[in-house]
Amino acid sequence: MNKLVINTQYMENYGCAKDPYMKFKGGNTFVLPNCGELDSNEIATIVAKVRPFITTTMAESNGGCEEYIIDSTVVPHSEKVCEDWETITEFCFDQFSGDVNFMKVSDNREDGWMRDEILEQTETWTGDMSATVKRADYKSEYLMEDGDFALGQQGLKEWFTAREVA
Repeated sequence: MNKLVINTQYMENYGCAKDPYMKFKGGNTFVLPNCGELDSNEIATIVAKVRPFITTTMAESNGGCEEYIIDSTVVPHSEKVCEDWETITEFCFDQFSGDVNFMKVSDNREDGWMRDEILEQTETWTGDMSATVKRADYKSEYLMEDGDFALGQQGLKEWFTAREVA
């Protein structure tokens, strides 16, 4: 079984829209699992469908940043596609609507950037093919150190408040 891997490059503008001063700031790895064998035309078609939801232009960000696709390839399912400390975003297509569904699971257990009480964060969203909404139906869920789940920022606030953790 294979997976399609799409890598992006993210740049942030430290200048202004009129006189940009861009810095490379990493990027993202998007994976379509279980894609089977794809030829170059099929890869290009999938990338074209996903591009509006994984890239950002300078105009869209009001001159603040840009993210663009730098590579796309099909690799064996078992192949490592990023470093252990990086987080991939998996995506799939809804067979009925054609929308793109995304899921990103960030492990915070070792060297994480979130508070220690948070073990992992799962984010899901939909790219609506009939609109230009980049993240429709966005949801965020946190697995906490005691096994509880907190839904969104409000859920996190309530969890920490209930435990009197500042």
